[in-house]
Amino acid sequence: MKFLCPAVAVIVALSGCGRLIKVPEQERVIRQVFEVSSTKSEIYDRALEWCAKKLATVNDSIIVKDRGKGKIIGRGTGKYSEYFNFLVDREFSYNITIETKDNRFRVTFDNFIVYYDERQLKSTTAEFKFEIDKIRGKLEPLMENLRDYVSRGVKKNEDKKEEKEEDW
Repeated sequence: MKFLCPAVAVIVALSGCGRLIKVPEQERVIRQVFEVSSTKSEIYDRALEWCAKKLATVNDSIIVKDRGKGKIIGRGTGKYSEYFNFLVDREFSYNITIETKDNRFRVTFDNFIVYYDERQLKSTTAEFKFEIDKIRGKLEPLMENLRDYVSRGVKKNEDKKEEKEEDW
């Protein structure tokens, strides 16, 4: 019994350190290419409209809008729960880059900053596996939402529907 408590303490300490695996720089990026049957300018317009709606808080912003290059760069914020999905909420910020070409676009999330605010506000670059995994879990649905928004209204039947919506 007198060895049981120290053994349990060592196991708990070691399992906590397993979260502190650093991720290489190239793996701290979330990137995906989506195929859409539309022109570069149409994809750009829909993506810019999505950014204007989704990056609408005080801390979020659209930094670069370059129609010629088909590039949008924005800054966003989010929140994830660190322990058991309910105990400690961590805020994070990220950069989003959307690059458009005919019939496809690429979305890249990078430059993740995590804010620790137990006593004083501190921020640090997200570099541990558990941080990147939690952030990825929050940003992948956002990326899918962007894909759905951009691809909505591209097909023949939906084009007619969009024209009716604009006539109101």
